[in-house]
Amino acid sequence: MQKLRFRAVFFDLDGTLLDTTPLILKCFQHTFATHFQRKVEIEDIQPYMGKPLRAAMEALAPGMEDDLISTYRIFNNQHHDDLAMIFDGVANMITSLHSAGVRLAIVTSKTSTMARRGLRLFDLERYFDPIIGLDETIRHKPDPEPVLAALHLSGLTAAECIMVGDSPHDILSGSRAGLKTAAVRWSNVAWPDILAAEPDYFIGSTDEILEIVFNQSCKEGAAKIKCNKRLRL
Repeated sequence: MQKLRFRAVFFDLDGTLLDTTPLILKCFQHTFATHFQRKVEIEDIQPYMGKPLRAAMEALAPGMEDDLISTYRIFNNQHHDDLAMIFDGVANMITSLHSAGVRLAIVTSKTSTMARRGLRLFDLERYFDPIIGLDETIRHKPDPEPVLAALHLSGLTAAECIMVGDSPHDILSGSRAGLKTAAVRWSNVAWPDILAAEPDYFIGSTDEILEIVFNQSCKEGAAKIKCNKRLRL
């Protein structure tokens, strides 16, 4: 039987498994054009990626958040399936982990309904239990509560699980819950912010997630640095 370094992997969704940055950007652009005739670029929303939508709207347009969230969600609901994409290698990674008996969970700052919709779009929902969305906890990432909720439902200890995400909020939520953490290198979040959260691993491809979980020895040189040590850039 294959020896596993971790018995469960908790994944963030947007920016980690699903490439939804084009969708998110268009939602923000439509919302701010509708209400303020204001142009929004990716740099404007980067600080809020990985946080609940309300937190972003409260910061960008205080007092208008309810109207903006309503406009955003209507547009998102209409265009989600056309604009959401999946990162290369994710489907194979998920099926490989599942086949090896690794427990898989989603811990996301979007609603559980939309998280499930995104997973179903690529036939991935059946692999994940639990799915912890925005509506499942009172406090949200970077607070540890969402990860602790997933941990409780998994029936495992923190030492048996790893949190994988693309933002400092994912990393901080996981580490504060006592888990090892991994940051993916395909993130649209500002990299210095991710470095500041001090993830335990940096992931350049989905194959490297498999290497870590399956406890495979890393090759010498750059791969060893990438798999086994914190990389300071």
